[in-house]
Amino acid sequence: MTRKLLLGIVLLVAPLAGSVLLSCTKDDGCRIGNVARYYTITGLALAASRQTTGASPGPNEPVPAPDLLLSVQLQTTYYGYQSAPSGGWLPAAYACPPTPAPGYLGTRQPLDSVVIRSRFAYDAAHPAGASLNDLLLDTETGQEFSPRGNQAYAPRLRFKTSPAQAGPQQFRVRYRLGTGEIYTAETPVLQLTR
Repeated sequence: MTRKLLLGIVLLVAPLAGSVLLSCTKDDGCRIGNVARYYTITGLALAASRQTTGASPGPNEPVPAPDLLLSVQLQTTYYGYQSAPSGGWLPAAYACPPTPAPGYLGTRQPLDSVVIRSRFAYDAAHPAGASLNDLLLDTETGQEFSPRGNQAYAPRLRFKTSPAQAGPQQFRVRYRLGTGEIYTAETPVLQLTR
């Protein structure tokens, strides 16, 4: 009886073990199954914080312009793919690297433009509603703010100059994708000081 039970177990486990061994040696790379390899942009937020403390200023709170950090934060939905079973009636197991795995593919939504504006005049050359992109530095690169070509981009920005005079500022971002989708977000009203 034990020989029949042992033979039955071997006959059931052998196809699974063979499938696992063959799956791990495939040259076409690891099939990642449920691992999220792509994301879709579904919205965004524009956060204001202090560079020195990282704290977010409250509405109408005074903030020195050199200390203000604006962060575009993408809201995303991640997704992957599920490959079809590899033939047997039992699924094959794969030994894959941790996420994000090699071959992480990001988003297929190309970036068209990112524009930062204020509801209030910043200086004589930047009246209310004008683009402030030329006044901003990307903190990651230290260069002038310039949306990066054809890929999604969530910049952290600071001002190169202070406003002409202290007073209220409310910043708004317009994020346009090459697919025609447009997302906007704004900060609360801040009292920007020199």
